[in-house]
Amino acid sequence: MSWREIRPVALAAVRRENGELLVSKDHEPGEDEPFYRLIGGGVEFGEHSCEAVVREFREELDVELTNVGLVGTHENVFTFDGEQGHEIWRVYEGDIAEDWPYERDRFEGHEPELDETYEATWVAPEQLRNDVTFYDPVVLDDLD
Repeated sequence: MSWREIRPVALAAVRRENGELLVSKDHEPGEDEPFYRLIGGGVEFGEHSCEAVVREFREELDVELTNVGLVGTHENVFTFDGEQGHEIWRVYEGDIAEDWPYERDRFEGHEPELDETYEATWVAPEQLRNDVTFYDPVVLDDLD
């Protein structure tokens, strides 16, 4: 495997006042049970990961991510749709400037590169840790 096959990703943890985290809800093809992940996406060549996560929130949710601060770096090796993946995650915390996402329990996000939509939803950290499939649960330890 070459370094070009390792995907750098920037993700952000956004919290409601009640502590719930904003996550994407998705399904692996052919699976019924959903999985959840912090929202964000790939870092483009020449782009700092902090800039990437702000761009991803703008592109996918049409919101402005503010007060962005680094939480940590994580590595994720996984299988999705029968293919092995390898990602290095830069995880940030931040706030959304607009009020409307905090006022809704769920809303639609758009992945422009794949021309797909996903459900953005608020989930309590305890539920992400204990009741559902969340990638990657070790990230929650850094957010405590």
